Amino acid sequence: MSISRRNLLRNIGVGAVVGAAAPALRGLPLCPAMESALLGNYVSAAQSAVGATARKPILLDRNENPYGPSEKVLSVLRESAVTGNRYPRTEYDALTDKLAALHHVKHEQIVLGCGSSEILCMAALTFLKPGKKLVQAAPTFPALGKLAQSAGAEVVDVPLNKRYEHDLGVMLDHARSSTGLVYIVNPNNPTGTITPRKDIEAFISKLPSNVTVLIDEAYHHFVTPGAAYESFLDRPIDDPRIIVSRTFSKIYGLAGMRIGYAVATSEISKRLAASFPRWSVSVVSARGASAALDDVGYVRLGVKRNTDDRQEFFNQVNARMLRAIDSQTNFVMVNPMRPPDEVIKHLEKHNILIGPKFPILDKYIRVSLGTFDEMQAFWRAWDLMPPTGKMTM
Repeated sequence: MSISRRNLLRNIGVGAVVGAAAPALRGLPLCPAMESALLGNYVSAAQSAVGATARKPILLDRNENPYGPSEKVLSVLRESAVTGNRYPRTEYDALTDKLAALHHVKHEQIVLGCGSSEILCMAALTFLKPGKKLVQAAPTFPALGKLAQSAGAEVVDVPLNKRYEHDLGVMLDHARSSTGLVYIVNPNNPTGTITPRKDIEAFISKLPSNVTVLIDEAYHHFVTPGAAYESFLDRPIDDPRIIVSRTFSKIYGLAGMRIGYAVATSEISKRLAASFPRWSVSVVSARGASAALDDVGYVRLGVKRNTDDRQEFFNQVNARMLRAIDSQTNFVMVNPMRPPDEVIKHLEKHNILIGPKFPILDKYIRVSLGTFDEMQAFWRAWDLMPPTGKMTM
């Protein structure tokens, strides 16, 4: 047979398979019945392939970058995969030097981690133990709270204020004694909201000198520029109480590569690094992250894409007379005006996954932004929900 079945089924639908296969089949010395049977086999195989693709879930649940890394980064990842039999050698230093230059700090102020989650592990091991407290917002990214509990530390959850900002006044009241660490996620997950830097600075100035503050800036790149927000890496880190964590999982599209980092004073960075083995980041991840830093054009493209996608999402929310919290990230908290569990189950039936419920905001759902096609599928599925006469406010 002059036409490859594998090639026919690769990335094309049933119609394309039939159209491509039919001429080749007609060129063979076959009787009409056999030709029809073979063509039927092609159609059946193609339908199976399309069905498998259709069953693949749309992932709007983990705040990933739906567009993935740039082609330049992908090329580096492919090339680097062949060195997977080797331990890192110069890759860590090369990446650390780039990060230090980017943030205008010294090499020894950078700590690499297997995702920013490992940075949280380092902080928990360094600053939290029985008799110490972790003070954090509620709701916020839950990983550090779970780590604190595992370390035997007390976890103090302070509800966000009415503007969905960190309630720094109440957090300060809890942080005056026996506090090992204060955790500020800015922009915050799951609300997508920011807390102004000037307020955070005022808060830190009133803290006891022995209390460390971890500022998680995983979603930094997605913030619309304005007076309220400024990264704590926009100026040199010289306060020994501040740790700033970042990740390559979001704007750079490398969530699966598991690489993040922290910036702090040299002394604090040394203490963090002492908690974990040095070789937790793979060669492939380190090279991919380094290439991602170089591809500044792709970062700008990612920012614009996300801004446009987020605005379109709000347009669709408003068109359906729903409610949403103003987001500065790549996800949005939406009040669906009906029980969230019903929405989550309905979307699951249509192979669409969204974020879990958060107890303090139990009338909301969190939706990560996807590609244009993914969001169209999301809203099509949404509009299949039956109307409800009872609104959940």
